[in-house]
Amino acid sequence: MNTFFKLIAGLFCVFLLTGCIGEEYDFSPPTVSVFTPNGMNFKEDLSVANIDWNDDEKYNKETKDIHSFAKKQNAISFHAGELVAITLEDGDFNPNGISVSVWQEDKKIDLDYQKSSQDFYLPEEKGEYVIVIDIDADSGKAQYVGNVVIQ
Repeated sequence: MNTFFKLIAGLFCVFLLTGCIGEEYDFSPPTVSVFTPNGMNFKEDLSVANIDWNDDEKYNKETKDIHSFAKKQNAISFHAGELVAITLEDGDFNPNGISVSVWQEDKKIDLDYQKSSQDFYLPEEKGEYVIVIDIDADSGKAQYVGNVVIQ
């Protein structure tokens, strides 16, 4: 009977440890994409400008001139005042705060980001903008940029 309990206890430990060993976590910064939730089925990834990630220094990146960097990216076209949503894919982190702004030359416009629906409205004024999305997460900070044309 004593051997039976030892066998059951051993099998229990094996099954318990199997669940712990088989899990993998991705602690990399997310991929940030923008899209219009109004039925247009396109999604554009934004480019990583700056990252200060605590979990692994290999992800860290610093871009001195984010405006020049953003202007080199492919232009993403939207309509004036359009609702735009973002997705955060990959990585295992909790965002403490997300802010969205657009720059038109030296003029910065902070946009009202809705955390619950992960979206914001673009400015009504047409033109070429640099979009900047800042993420403050439990794993560090990340900044993403893109070249946006509002028509």
